[in-house]
Amino acid sequence: MDGIQITGKKTLETISKKELFDSVDSAKIKITKALFLREDFNTLSGDPRAVYPVIPARVGIGKVVETCGNEVFGIERGVRVFPHPEIPCGKCSECAKGDDAHCSSFNIAGKTMDGFLRDFAIFPDDAISILPPSVSDNDALFIDHVALCDNVIDAINLQKGEHVVIVGGDALGIILAQLVIYYQGVPILVDNNDNNIIIAKNAGVYYTLFADNRIDQNVSELTGARLAKKVVYMTGSNLNTDIALKLAGQNATVCFAGFGTPSIKVNFNTALVKQLNFKCVTNGYGNIESAINLIANKAIDASVFSIPQVKKGAAMEKIKEMSENQDFSACSGMLVIDVE
Repeated sequence: MDGIQITGKKTLETISKKELFDSVDSAKIKITKALFLREDFNTLSGDPRAVYPVIPARVGIGKVVETCGNEVFGIERGVRVFPHPEIPCGKCSECAKGDDAHCSSFNIAGKTMDGFLRDFAIFPDDAISILPPSVSDNDALFIDHVALCDNVIDAINLQKGEHVVIVGGDALGIILAQLVIYYQGVPILVDNNDNNIIIAKNAGVYYTLFADNRIDQNVSELTGARLAKKVVYMTGSNLNTDIALKLAGQNATVCFAGFGTPSIKVNFNTALVKQLNFKCVTNGYGNIESAINLIANKAIDASVFSIPQVKKGAAMEKIKEMSENQDFSACSGMLVIDVE
């Protein structure tokens, strides 16, 4: 296996090693494309949650080249697959009880287990999903985004016709807004980046608001002076969490969602006065198959995101270049690597 790994803070190096392929019910995958996310740049910058050395790229797709098992999951040679970026640890008390969806220590690709910036990966059959022909390679790179957003929909118990204020127009925020529309809700996307708002509008999000000192009045006008019963704060945003709490109505549900766990502060005085209910969603575990179906049914349009793409040979230089220049635009910190 050849790849690129992060050995420590701001340190990248090429790697070549052999991986044993003798596990029952597993598959060897030739990685064809990998997606580098802001989370990977955080790992490169020195994330205390990361386990170094680690191969980055949280998301990848590929083709099965070898199987080792009875193929009970239909995993055969040549099929195009999506290996899951989050795998339950199997050791915590939740996993011991069979409640792996609430694992307290997920193995996360590119963070606590090797990601996909490598030519081959070995994964258990139950952590691989087959990609239908109707899902393109580029769309497949957003499966984990859609799965996380689908988990958010479940967490806030979205009802038909409900307004959902989404604070933060990163890629996850814009995909979530599209899913809210698909599930017949009414998203109101709030951001302080003009380009993000343009991307959201191109994605079909009708209500987009700039985060200024009139934001609460503007949301109030759209919601009939009730503010919002459902608010989602995207942790990849640079907006203050006070905005999310300000736009929440009495007894509202506020969900903090994103792949990362940044150091953010929440004004619990406002939360207590409004009697807010909090939810947290940090991964798409359990909804991967649903996400693939949503993409196949055109529930989201990922073509609105303009993401740079490079060959594997140029990846290290491009990653170093991008690590020095990140902002909070929707596509910032995202890089597609053609591994083939």
